[in-house]
Amino acid sequence: MRIAAIVIDDWKLPIFKTHLDKAGFNYTVGVGITDDSLILTVDYNFVADLNPVVLAANKECNNVNKQSDGNYH
Repeated sequence: MRIAAIVIDDWKLPIFKTHLDKAGFNYTVGVGITDDSLILTVDYNFVADLNPVVLAANKECNNVNKQSDGNYH
C-alpha cells in the first residue's frame, strides 16, 4: 500500500470526499500548510487508479469556481 498526500483548499473537501468515497479510497483529513488548506492522505495501490479520481474532483472544483461569485464557501 502506498500513500499520497493531496493538499487542497478547505472548501474543496466535500467534493474530494465525494469522489474518493465513490471510488472506494481510504483517506484521512489533516491540517494543511495554510489556514485555509487541508491535507488528504490517501491509501492507494496504483497511481493509475487514483489519478483519474483526483483529476475529476479537481475538474468539478474548477467548475464550481467558474460558477461562483468569488466566494468559494
